[in-house]
Amino acid sequence: MNYSIPRILFAFVLGVIFGAVTTEIAYLSLQRENRAPKTIELIIPAGTAELIRQGDAPPTIPQDMRFVVGDILRVINEDSENHQLGLLYIPAKSSASLKLESVENMTMECSFQSTNFLDITVQEPVTWWTRLRGYFYAGFPLGTLFAVYSGLIVKKKKDESVS
Repeated sequence: MNYSIPRILFAFVLGVIFGAVTTEIAYLSLQRENRAPKTIELIIPAGTAELIRQGDAPPTIPQDMRFVVGDILRVINEDSENHQLGLLYIPAKSSASLKLESVENMTMECSFQSTNFLDITVQEPVTWWTRLRGYFYAGFPLGTLFAVYSGLIVKKKKDESVS
C-alpha cells in the first residue's frame, strides 16, 4: 500500500501548524504595538510648567510614545498654564485631541517636556487578517518543505533496506 499521499499531507499540515505557532509567538511578543486603534490619554499634571522652568521633567510623562494608525491622542492639561504639542494648543484645565492617521516617526515640539520635544511613532495595526496572512506566508512554504523532505527521508530508508 502506498502511504506517500497521507505522509505528504501530514508533513504539509505539520509545517503549516509550525508556521502558525511561530507567527503567533511573534505576534504575542509584540502585543504592546499590535492592537486595535483606541483613544490614548496623556495627562499633563498640575505644576508641570513650574517643573519645566526648574529644568526638571514631569515624572508621569514619557519621552516617547508608540501608537497605531487610527489612534487618537487626547492630551489633558491639568496644569494652570497653557501647553503645546506640535500644532495642538492645550489651554489650562482643558484638553485637545490629535488623530494619528498615517505611519510615521516624528518629533514634535512639546512645552511639557524638559527637552521641549516628544518622539511619536505611529505603526500599522495588526489585525486578524494580518495574522492569517502571516500563518500562510510562514506555514505554506514550511509545509511544502516538510512534505518534500519527508519524501526524501522515506526514499533514503528504502535505498538503505535494499542494500
